[in-house]
Amino acid sequence: MPLEFIETKIPKSAVRKYLEGKLRESVIILEYKRLGTGWHGTGYKIVFESNGKKETAVLRTKRPEGFSHDYAADRAASFLIQHRLSSMLPKHNESFDVVGVAKKNLISLGECDEFFHLARFAEGEPYMEELYKTKGSGLSRIDLDKAAALSDYLASIHAKKFLHISKDKDKHALAKSMYRRHLRDCIGHGEMLLGVFDTYPDHIEWTGRDEFAKICNLANLSREKLKDNYKRLSLVHGDFHPGNILFNGANFELLDASRELYGEPADDLTALGINYIWLSVMERGSFGGNFRKLFEKFWNDYMKRTEDCEIKKIAPLFFAFRSVVVAHPLFYKEQSNECRRKMFNFAVNVLEDGEFNPKK
Repeated sequence: MPLEFIETKIPKSAVRKYLEGKLRESVIILEYKRLGTGWHGTGYKIVFESNGKKETAVLRTKRPEGFSHDYAADRAASFLIQHRLSSMLPKHNESFDVVGVAKKNLISLGECDEFFHLARFAEGEPYMEELYKTKGSGLSRIDLDKAAALSDYLASIHAKKFLHISKDKDKHALAKSMYRRHLRDCIGHGEMLLGVFDTYPDHIEWTGRDEFAKICNLANLSREKLKDNYKRLSLVHGDFHPGNILFNGANFELLDASRELYGEPADDLTALGINYIWLSVMERGSFGGNFRKLFEKFWNDYMKRTEDCEIKKIAPLFFAFRSVVVAHPLFYKEQSNECRRKMFNFAVNVLEDGEFNPKK
């Protein structure tokens, strides 16, 4: 059943009935409107009153086409991981529930035709918007402090290693399986390298399928060398890019932790780090200026705190994936083909080098 059909058939009465069952209190729906649609789905804002208190939530959907969200079960799995991660990560936006739709009613799961995610509505300015404002302007102490705060946050969650957290000492086999899966997902997951390539237009002036294959082959060679480093398996956010970071002054809140409960720390580090590199190339045609200073602050502070020199050999795999994302002709239209070309060059070169060296 198409997602669009399901969306149009959820009346306010069904949302109210669900909330009353969840909260065990009477609920008045004050506002129920569409917020907007992105590449992965649509959000609906729900303002409601319960026991004299006004609250705001977001009902999130996922598009069925692309990114391996084709089946309702795929969308349910994605939301369930996000729901679980939100309670595990400090500073993450609160998740209320994952709900299903069956016969026009919202239920906890069961025989559902479609699945949705309910989360608290978060206020703040996306970090991506702040970074865009940095282009062509001066760099303040506050800008550097924010990069350092995000670096410190990642260092703190990555310190929670799976094998240390688990009370069961015989977890090495599971850790190996989960770690290999994360590195495999970096290439083959519908939301990651191959999935993103499959959303590129069929005909592109500055690249093509031969280069797609080259990057994927290099990525797979990299993974084969790295896949047994399972003792690195750590608590991760899984999609730590600037659009999922909201700042209110110096404080920040996170959105949409996803894909992995535990994984490789390089995923988070490169998810944000690539944006400093990309914005520098977009602005200057090379790596320098304000964005280089932000990147060096972010990267160097992380390295000082974690002393994780091994991550330099693992970062190329995830940098390649993130380079393909930021160069995407549909996701990010406001850039030149020359900029996209340089990000692909970066992906190929860092994979062939086998180790990421910021000075290089």
